[in-house]
Amino acid sequence: MSKLSVIAEPGKQEIILSRIFDAPRDLVFRTFTDPSTISEWWGPASLTTTVDQMEVKKGGIWRFVQRESNGTLHAFNGVYHEVKAPEKLINTYEYEGFPGSVGLVTTIFEALPDGKTKLTEITLYPSVEARDGVLQSGMVEGARELTDRLEALLAKIS
Repeated sequence: MSKLSVIAEPGKQEIILSRIFDAPRDLVFRTFTDPSTISEWWGPASLTTTVDQMEVKKGGIWRFVQRESNGTLHAFNGVYHEVKAPEKLINTYEYEGFPGSVGLVTTIFEALPDGKTKLTEITLYPSVEARDGVLQSGMVEGARELTDRLEALLAKIS
């Protein structure tokens, strides 16, 4: 199993995540953009994730809501700016609990010769301080769990 690579250079506004999945690009892209699969991999397993809205098209809106066991809610939203299946997504990302710190996310799905897929996600934040705040919030650990869960789901459905 591949491990998540995280690049967050000091003084820069971006975070670059990448991981190789043992699944074809079409399947990885489909799983990433199908509202019926989101709850199975998006976010920590300790939370229940529901898709409030997800229109995967240019100008389409997405919103996911996570619920803790004690009932506390966390919501995330954004807008799709580019959808080029199965190669690329560009969308915004905002945690509603910390409004105004919108990230611009470019996700690239690269087909590898052995039937695997390299997923690279580049998120550009409005400031270094906003990017650092995201890093301090536990985002790296959350992204590792999220990509582990995605890998497990892909193994199950491929």
